[in-house]
Amino acid sequence: MSDVILRLEGIEKTYFKGLPGEVQVLRGADLTVRPGEIVALVAPSGAGKSTLLHIAGLLDTPDAGRVAISGTDMTGLSDRRRTAVRCADVGFVY
Repeated sequence: MSDVILRLEGIEKTYFKGLPGEVQVLRGADLTVRPGEIVALVAPSGAGKSTLLHIAGLLDTPDAGRVAISGTDMTGLSDRRRTAVRCADVGFVY
């Protein structure tokens, strides 16, 4: 078993890509969470906290980067498979 429960590497997310009003929300974000750790995301409004949580919780996909849960790469999984992983292995409290 991996000693890392969640790993986000090089996460990038842009909304309205290629359009006027394009917003680059995450640029190369990294996060590692180990079992038993308690993590709080604290930043100003608009900094990308909710976007990062949505990507970590498999509710959204990054434009670039890698999401791994318990050592398993989640990149490229279908919606159905992401939903199954979310139901079995993911939870967070806002």
